[in-house]
Amino acid sequence: MYSFSEIHKKIDFIEILTNRESSEKSSHLEQIHFIHQGVDIKNAERLRIELGWGIRTFSSAIRTSNSSYVRYKKELKPLNTTLSENAFEIAKVCSFCLDYFENIERFNTWLNTPSLPFDSKKPLTFINTIAGRELIKNTVNSLKYGYNA
Repeated sequence: MYSFSEIHKKIDFIEILTNRESSEKSSHLEQIHFIHQGVDIKNAERLRIELGWGIRTFSSAIRTSNSSYVRYKKELKPLNTTLSENAFEIAKVCSFCLDYFENIERFNTWLNTPSLPFDSKKPLTFINTIAGRELIKNTVNSLKYGYNA
């Protein structure tokens, strides 16, 4: 039988986002091809729900407006390349972080708690940029190896 943390380490948000067409282990070319196709809005919604994020939080994270995201949902349109890439990168960083936090609730609590490496702001406010996602990943990596964040 799997332990609680083993079950959560097996979650691959990229598989959720791509409906198992791609994973963390996929080549860069496969990932790029998928991004160029555009993320199916239904899979983006699955990712959003798995993360436990509201529409406002998720749309902000992928750098679109609430109304644009809702329009994608209503029209069942795939996300454009930029939004697809942002969603893909968020899936990657969240999979990485979940490996440390072991469950989505702990991860979301950390994301929504002001922290010194983030200038005493919530890490979630930085997830919408490449540099912010790198900062989140590096901070979690520091936590893994015993540094305070």
